[in-house]
Amino acid sequence: MQKQRPDIVHVHNTFPLLSPSVLRSASRAGLPVVATLHNFRLLCANAVLQRDGAPCESCVGKIPWRGAVHGCYRDSTVQSLPLVTGIGVHQALHTWQRYTTTLIAPSEFVRSRYVAAGFAPEQIVVKPHAVPFSGQVREGAGEAVVFLGRLTEDKGFADLLQAWDASLGQLVVIGDGPLRDQADARAAADPSVRVLGALPWAESMDVVRTARAVVVPARSYETFGLVVVEAFAHGVPVVASRIGALAELVEDGETGALAEPGDPESLRKALRLVTDPRTSITCGERARQVYVERFTPERDLAATERIYADAIARHAAGS
Repeated sequence: MQKQRPDIVHVHNTFPLLSPSVLRSASRAGLPVVATLHNFRLLCANAVLQRDGAPCESCVGKIPWRGAVHGCYRDSTVQSLPLVTGIGVHQALHTWQRYTTTLIAPSEFVRSRYVAAGFAPEQIVVKPHAVPFSGQVREGAGEAVVFLGRLTEDKGFADLLQAWDASLGQLVVIGDGPLRDQADARAAADPSVRVLGALPWAESMDVVRTARAVVVPARSYETFGLVVVEAFAHGVPVVASRIGALAELVEDGETGALAEPGDPESLRKALRLVTDPRTSITCGERARQVYVERFTPERDLAATERIYADAIARHAAGS
């Protein structure tokens, strides 16, 4: 850092390749430091505020000893213990508060959890992630409902299978995971369900672009929700769970519909609403508008430059 003398240091994930000592080194070199909060690693051993497939905030604002007791990292007390110890040490030393100028949260939800844990609200700025656009917007009302993600309980895939019936149209599943056998069995018995498995990004976006709606029925917290914004980019509405950052990304009745997490009946009602062709078109047009206004790479670059300029000015004022 002394040889290159950058204007600013931007840190992303310090685990597992880096330690928080990089923050101290940059700060001691007299440099402003910005860090992006991609997850909840500073508060939680498994970084996702989840235990047994459900949201868990037992360690928010507290010494995270419960993470070791429950083996929250890789279901192992032994592997969780060093993580819990590290989190506790840096909490006690206020490492992230002392050695960073600005923290970036991808959503208001993430910011709220860090503030609840004791971080200063003025230190955290919200900047959503940008999503590239494949180049084509959906035409008309689209065709199938698309699920794109890991086939797991916490992603709500089992709830989706329970909620789904042929009267909703066609369900296309993109992804793989522990519930793949259930997906394949359902597809074999139900012609309205088609499983494509994992696909490259470009091919996935080709499917999304023709969708009537994208469904994100998560049971656990999402820090952002890239698949939501990918759908918006292509003018496709989203049915999502009313949980975590998903609840702030999807405007209920405007860019899609929200359902209660873990509630197949609520999910079915939301799907039925958005799969109406006229509603799908209206919500899809609004979703595209929201993407252009908030989530393009150009807007992300401008927001990042503003954050850097502000961090440099704040650091200079405090020096």
